[in-house]
Amino acid sequence: MKKIIPYIISIIIGTFFGLLLFRDADFSIREVFNESLSVTAFQLGVFNNLDGARSLANKHDALIMKDDDVYRVYYSILTKKEVIIKMEEHLKERGINYYLRNITITDVGLIKAINEYETTMIEGNASVLVSVNRLITSSYEGEGIWNLVI
Repeated sequence: MKKIIPYIISIIIGTFFGLLLFRDADFSIREVFNESLSVTAFQLGVFNNLDGARSLANKHDALIMKDDDVYRVYYSILTKKEVIIKMEEHLKERGINYYLRNITITDVGLIKAINEYETTMIEGNASVLVSVNRLITSSYEGEGIWNLVI
């Protein structure tokens, strides 16, 4: 019993000092342990109103994400350089203008889909590229940086 008392006292003192040091900390414990992924997004446009974003998204089968007070239209969200180059070539062939944007995503469904399916885009033809891209973008669950609009 005498050997356990110093450990218990150490835990109590450590807890006290931990609470004392972090009581004014400006972070959430969920943010500390939240999974994130740095990606390259193919942004087609940014709109102040939802109607303009929907029009562009419907035209190119893209998705709309709300980012603060604007609606961003994304065609694709990828991580691997080979797939990014292939997607750039595909969009150039179709005459679609885009802006490459480096972002960090925290949506678990989107991260999981990118990790699972992106490598299949390397070897596939254009129809595989488009199909897998739709599969990845449709896996967005709306939790993370943005709120899904469509």
